Amino acid sequence: MKLDRNINGDGRGKYALIKMRNVVRLTHQPWNNSLVLIGERDRGPIVEMGGVGSESEFFVIKLKDKYAAAALGAYAMAAHADDPEYALEILDMAKRAAERADKKMPD
Repeated sequence: MKLDRNINGDGRGKYALIKMRNVVRLTHQPWNNSLVLIGERDRGPIVEMGGVGSESEFFVIKLKDKYAAAALGAYAMAAHADDPEYALEILDMAKRAAERADKKMPD
């Protein structure tokens, strides 16, 4: 198995991130099951593509991912020394991931 960005000719991954802090207005259009996102220039970009090596590169982990609990647990432990409150919130997510009945291999 390979990351989507490594098998697609354009190097784009499976996901993009929406930076909700930069969204001024969000409208759902049920007739075509889409969203319209409106931002302001001074707030910065709304969508981050996360290109390899870019400042906004990311890796998405859904809680139903078979490996999510372990990954989030390790992240929480690493964050604990800097911010115990934040670490506990991440640990709560790790717990929810571990308790999911619908775990699956990432695709």
